[in-house]
Amino acid sequence: MIKDPGEMTARIRIQRNIPTGSGIHKQDHWVDIGNKSESDPPIWTWAKWENVHGSEAWVASSTQATAPATVSVWYDARITRMCRIVDDAGVIYRITSFDDIRREHRQIEMKVRASMNG
Repeated sequence: MIKDPGEMTARIRIQRNIPTGSGIHKQDHWVDIGNKSESDPPIWTWAKWENVHGSEAWVASSTQATAPATVSVWYDARITRMCRIVDDAGVIYRITSFDDIRREHRQIEMKVRASMNG
């Protein structure tokens, strides 16, 4: 949870999937929230990024999660569990847990883990 905006030191991109085609011709196109296409310039968002530690690290290890973390951002209705996160190093993370904290529409907390195949 974000207690001070100064905690938001990580630059991330939040992307949604826009599938095109159908059947065997179906393709996934990941587009930053706020953009219309993949060719639009990246839209960076400030986030609070916390790598797991303590008991969370043991749980993540038991489920073989790769690079698990907790990411907190200001609420945006366009962000869903179906989105993905890209960090400033280009690593892609899947959202494994999504929480609109206390359903107040102020902050979103996501548990993420690195994706092996994008």
